[in-house]
Amino acid sequence: MATRSVPQSVPALEAIAHETMAGKVYQQLREAIMSGRFAPGQPLSLRGVAEAVGSSTMPVRGALTRLRAEGALVDGPGRAMTVPPMTFELIDELRDVRIALEGCVAERAASRMNDAHLAAVQAIFDSMDAHVEAGDAAAYLRSNFAFHTSIYRHGASDITLATIQNMWMRIGPFLNMVAPDIAHMRRSMAAHRQIIEALWQRDGALARAGIARDIGDAADNLSERLRAQSADMPRHAVR
Repeated sequence: MATRSVPQSVPALEAIAHETMAGKVYQQLREAIMSGRFAPGQPLSLRGVAEAVGSSTMPVRGALTRLRAEGALVDGPGRAMTVPPMTFELIDELRDVRIALEGCVAERAASRMNDAHLAAVQAIFDSMDAHVEAGDAAAYLRSNFAFHTSIYRHGASDITLATIQNMWMRIGPFLNMVAPDIAHMRRSMAAHRQIIEALWQRDGALARAGIARDIGDAADNLSERLRAQSADMPRHAVR
């Protein structure tokens, strides 16, 4: 009986390169959204993003489509995509879920992080503090994302981290609304100080409480900002 030959699959080098580029664009945009580098309602066009990352529009289209499927972006005017709007109900929901999940993860991390891990988080905290005093909101937001991420990776599996990051994709851009307020950043740093001190003490319950304080304060400030915007809308409409 004759044996059937099995065709050899040859990797398509160009397709691999394209997929790699699309993945890199996706990861960069995803982290930028989570760390508040895009403001709510900011349009992201194919051409604009392609020029920013130095690629063709094809991998950018794939990255934007993937982010839209994950709820991080929605269709905007023309062919652009934008960060979706926030509602009071969603602020409350994200606040409660984040406090429960991220607080649990921080509590776990407190017993798992060694001195080297803690020193790395302390360095990020020190950078955040310097950014606040310099009034550099953009740098503060990037450091804030790095601070939380550096803690959570020690207290959660990849599955749980992905869930946390999905929520950060919704809340991240809206931190952009409150971060420029130095008073807000200083209040946030007080919560971050509680978190880092709790971690050095290996006090999981105190770390959880610090996370709850940080997330709760940010949610309250964001709600105040949305209420202020809602109050201003009729006056803008009259103009």
